Amino acid sequence: MHKLVKPAILLISALILGGCTLKNPFVKKPAGLDINTTPPATVFLNGQDVGLTPYSNKNVTPGVYTIKLVPASTELVVTWETSLDLEPQVTTIINRTLAETETDSYGSILQLVSEPTGKTYLSVISDPDTINLSLDGLPSGFTPATKIETTPGAHQIDLSSPGYQSLTLSVNTVKSYNLIINAKLAADELVLTPPVVSQEGTPSASLPSSTPSPDLGLDVIEKPYVLIKETGTGWLRVRKEPSATAPELGKADVGEKLSYLGETTETGWHKVEFEGEPGWLSGKFVDLVK
Repeated sequence: MHKLVKPAILLISALILGGCTLKNPFVKKPAGLDINTTPPATVFLNGQDVGLTPYSNKNVTPGVYTIKLVPASTELVVTWETSLDLEPQVTTIINRTLAETETDSYGSILQLVSEPTGKTYLSVISDPDTINLSLDGLPSGFTPATKIETTPGAHQIDLSSPGYQSLTLSVNTVKSYNLIINAKLAADELVLTPPVVSQEGTPSASLPSSTPSPDLGLDVIEKPYVLIKETGTGWLRVRKEPSATAPELGKADVGEKLSYLGETTETGWHKVEFEGEPGWLSGKFVDLVK
C-alpha cells in the first residue's frame, strides 16, 4: 500500500525543486537609518566603519546599535556617540551639528514607535531638561513632554531656554505612531561686561567716590513683583507674548525686579511691566513675590 504524502510537503518539495524558497514569517522587516551632519563625519555602527555622512540605509537589521560619529575635519576633535534601538519598518533620523566642544554641538534624533491605540502622538526629550516647548507656534509647556496628541502630518517644534540657542525642528507625525524627538541645544555665547578701569589703570568695580552710589530704584518696587533668578547668562529675555518664539522686548538682569501685572498663563509665563511696556517672562527662572 502506498503512503499518502501531505500537501504541505508536496508544496515545499515543489518550491525547492523549482529553485524557490519560502520567506521566513518570523524574520523582522528591516529598519532604516538616515544620518546628516555638519561638517561631514565618519559613521560607525557597532564599531564598524560604514561610510561618511550623509548616510542612508533602508535595510538595517532591527536591534540595538552603538552609533558613533567622528568628524572628518581635523579641527574638530570631539566625537559623538549614542545607543539606539532601531525599530523595524521605520526610519530613524539623526541630524547633528558637530563643534569643537560638546557644549557647542546641537542636533536631534527622530524615532517612530508603534502606538497600539491607533492615535498620533509626539514626545519631546531635551538636553538641557525643562526648556520651553512650542508646537506649531503655541506654547506647550516644558520638556520632557510625553505623548502630546496631535494630527498626522507636518508640525513645527520650537525649543528655547535662557543660556542656550533656540532650536526649530520641522517634523512629520504618522498615524498610529508616537514620534519621539530627542533634541540637544547648543550653549549661547556669554557676553561679559568688562570691569571699569580707574584712572590709575587698575580694574575696579567702580571709580572712587566720596559720595554714596545713587539709588537705582531696583528695591523700591512694590509687591507684587517678579524677581529674576540666576540664569547662567546674567540676564533673561522678556517677550512680547507668552511664548519662547515671540519677539523679544529686551533683557532683564539677574536680580532685577519687574512689576507683576496680575496674569500668569497655564504654561508658567508671567505678565510684567518692562521699560513701560507689558511683557512676559518664563516662570522657570523667576520668583513671583506677592
